Amino acid sequence: MKYSGLMLDFGGVILKTPFEMHRLIEKKLNLKENTLNWYGPFDPKSDLLWLKMQANKISEQDYWREKSRLIGNLIGKHWTLRDYMSCCYHGFQESDIIRKEAREAIIKVKESGLSVGILTNEIEYFHGKEWMDALDILKNVEYLVDGSRTKVLKPNYRAYQFAIESSGLNANEIIFIDDQIRNVNGVKKSR
Repeated sequence: MKYSGLMLDFGGVILKTPFEMHRLIEKKLNLKENTLNWYGPFDPKSDLLWLKMQANKISEQDYWREKSRLIGNLIGKHWTLRDYMSCCYHGFQESDIIRKEAREAIIKVKESGLSVGILTNEIEYFHGKEWMDALDILKNVEYLVDGSRTKVLKPNYRAYQFAIESSGLNANEIIFIDDQIRNVNGVKKSR
């Protein structure tokens, strides 16, 4: 089979996860090292809320809202999800938050003549349009389909259909990469 395009998730695949940012966030907030001791997919047993999300008992937004609330409480503030995401990703160099391997892969795939796009659940909702517009890596893809705009989130098969249509390719021509197995399973339903 010959592939013509690569479709990537954003958070976790291109953007480092908040879990990977824990030590930097602790320093930024003057918290004792290892205060943030829940690691989602890196150590599911450390994070019962993560397991609930993976079992579709709560939404991804609910997961991050609760983590935002917990961190806000640690510093005596009422934090929203956007407050936490801003703490994780604003004020850092793009090279600190974007995976070098993802940047290199996008360049190589494009150099080989294949298209590259992004299907993400809620980048604009989590981070804001201004933050998105400042990221060079987002300027290097042919399309970006964001559930913040479509109001359809992975693993709903319609999210993949929107992205496939945006790519201009057939589903069987696209390699899809996501860091969450529930989203990988969702793409199988769209084919």
